[in-house]
Amino acid sequence: MYVRFEPLPAARRSQWAYDVADELRRRTGEWACIADNEDANRASNLAHRIRNGQLVAFRPSGSFEATSRTVGDGTTCVYARHIGGPTPADAA
Repeated sequence: MYVRFEPLPAARRSQWAYDVADELRRRTGEWACIADNEDANRASNLAHRIRNGQLVAFRPSGSFEATSRTVGDGTTCVYARHIGGPTPADAA
């Protein structure tokens, strides 16, 4: 029988989102291209979800700005930046 007692890790659907949000918090105010997408609609949707805090990693709502722009090769880049505010731990 195998049993190991340990604290339950936080539920995270996308480690990518948490890693990106942490990087943006480290450089508050600086824009970064965080995702390239061939579908402009998907890029726009991701930017919307970041701005509104629908992705847990980017909460509280309003602490990040995000937009999408079509770049030279025809792909659409999602740009985001942390604009300040409490961290998720402060907001909890």
